[in-house]
Amino acid sequence: MPVMTSGQAVIETIRAEGIPYVFGLPGHAILDIVDAMYGREDVSFVGVRHEQAAALMADGYARATGGPAVCLASVGPGSVNLTTGIAQAWMAHSPVVALAGGVFQEVSDRDAFQELDLVSMFRPITKYSTELRKAERIPEILRHAFRVASSAKKGPVYVELPANLLRDHSFDVEVRTPGTYRAVETRQAGDEVAVEAAARLLAESERPVVVAGGGVVWSEASGETVALADALDAALVTSYGHGDAVPNNHPRYLGSLGRRGPDEAAEAVRRADLLLVIASRLSELTSYYGGGYPLAGKRIVQVEIDPKEMGRVYPIEVGVLGDARTVASSLTEALAGLRTARGARAQWRTAMKSLSATRRDRLAEERSATSTPPTPAQVYAEMRQVVPQGTIFTMDAGGASGMGYDRIPFSEPRTFFTPRSFGSLGVGLPIALGAKLARPDKTVISMNGDGGFLFNAQELQTAVDHHINVVAIVMNDNCWGSEKTIQKNRFDGRYWGVDIDNPRFDRYAELFGARGFYCEHPDQIADALQEAIDCESPAVVEIPIRSVAD
Repeated sequence: MPVMTSGQAVIETIRAEGIPYVFGLPGHAILDIVDAMYGREDVSFVGVRHEQAAALMADGYARATGGPAVCLASVGPGSVNLTTGIAQAWMAHSPVVALAGGVFQEVSDRDAFQELDLVSMFRPITKYSTELRKAERIPEILRHAFRVASSAKKGPVYVELPANLLRDHSFDVEVRTPGTYRAVETRQAGDEVAVEAAARLLAESERPVVVAGGGVVWSEASGETVALADALDAALVTSYGHGDAVPNNHPRYLGSLGRRGPDEAAEAVRRADLLLVIASRLSELTSYYGGGYPLAGKRIVQVEIDPKEMGRVYPIEVGVLGDARTVASSLTEALAGLRTARGARAQWRTAMKSLSATRRDRLAEERSATSTPPTPAQVYAEMRQVVPQGTIFTMDAGGASGMGYDRIPFSEPRTFFTPRSFGSLGVGLPIALGAKLARPDKTVISMNGDGGFLFNAQELQTAVDHHINVVAIVMNDNCWGSEKTIQKNRFDGRYWGVDIDNPRFDRYAELFGARGFYCEHPDQIADALQEAIDCESPAVVEIPIRSVAD
């Protein structure tokens, strides 16, 4: 076995996972790890300008690949700065392994310089949070971190590495591949009795709706979910923020559920006599816990890999605990041997075609609007004219960008990354940078409002330094739009603290060495976006818009 330093042992364990990037910011407690990447091409250090962005870039990379990613921060405030990004990864079920320096063990519990109980701080937002106790255990502890992060319902892990264990330590290291210490792919099959019971209910239904959740993406179950919907003659909708779970050109696809989702998807759920919920916990943003959709009283068959989510909010007729892809295939096979209500679904097929046509016509009409400045809906209508098929979209939180939940078409999974239920501002750009590094063959576009964009706009320098050619669209209405809408509706238009001033974002981008574009009229948007996509440089397209509060 080769003899390595502690820093080399960290990097070799990361390399064994096939992870080519470590996102982070140098600090005195972790320089031994940074130094171990010096001159290497198989594992590169991507230096950011704020640790929050390191965690978010790792989240974007993990979501785009489906595999683990790593972020790195120093002790104290550096580690604290990771928390927003790690909480975002927790909400997204992203297998992000966060490595952080720690104080010297001999001065711990003395309120030493930059000392905090970070292991406890990270525990509520990770699957596992721990501190290294012995240098020689670095490979073992990191392998366990990757095992936990990548198993079952995935999620982030935090490992603290005390600085004294990273310095002046050398030891024998056994480099092992992932297949020797964890199941690379686990497919939990559903109980046969539960599958058969679910199939019988599905066969009897006359107005079924399949709700595809985020687990369909993580499980790579898109094809199996569509095949099951076809076997059922079911309407096809997705949970909020997971419009990429199934191909949107499917003739029975009606959009995503949720507050920014289309009325047509909600209407299908209202009419349904049975919902087949695949890998969705029916979160508040998807279902409003019964306030927005009449889910109370609906007959539900739920497929879920996490037992604590089974029937958690809504009572279910049948629950099948298992992997989305495996269970969807099993249900399709089980249906083949049953007499179904397919003949009774003629009216349902007609209703779905009508709802699909209504949605298609509504979106087409938005491009004919001529208001200047444009509405966010007009921006999305123009954007659809030029974006390549398979484009990856990341979405920041906020009212303007949120209009995209109903207006971006997706043809394949792992192409839509949102703040999920965390609703955190500023995530759009860093997640896009991580996604682009993961999928350099893809066009990657980040949708932002003006307020949220400035949370992490400094990462334009990271994009320029590392040649990460993403396009950031900034819809600028010079206000906190969602809050201004609330003040308009609930506080009689008493606007306070919601109107803001901004720089010219196109010029701001140019200061970093990126390209900047500015669109004063709607008919400039498509051409500007096409040039931004083609320019082979990080780019910002600023579009002054009519406020969502207007």
